[in-house]
Amino acid sequence: MNYSPIHPSSAEPICSANVIALLENTPDIQIIDIRESSDYAVDHIDGAKNFPMQDFASLSQEILAHPQTAYLLHCYSGYTVSVYGSYLVEMGAKNVYYFDESFYELKQALQNHHKQEQ
Repeated sequence: MNYSPIHPSSAEPICSANVIALLENTPDIQIIDIRESSDYAVDHIDGAKNFPMQDFASLSQEILAHPQTAYLLHCYSGYTVSVYGSYLVEMGAKNVYYFDESFYELKQALQNHHKQEQ
């Protein structure tokens, strides 16, 4: 991948230019939204699970308990998931990607992809 991350991490960075390829190549990937529950309730990615930032313990348990599942983490801007991604890799997770741009850029990339499919 020829992408220089905005927010470096030990986890694998994903940007809007390559998110669709990741989702198509990893159809069972679980999208994790770490934004506040109230923001998730207002708007979220279809199928995403919500583990609010303050619930890192539950998030890490989920990921470490399912090493065969790939996870794409996203937050508001990409910064917090880059940090969480590093922590998770240090804890032994090998299946963690993080969206290195904003929630709105992820949402837009997915909407553009769905429009192209129609």
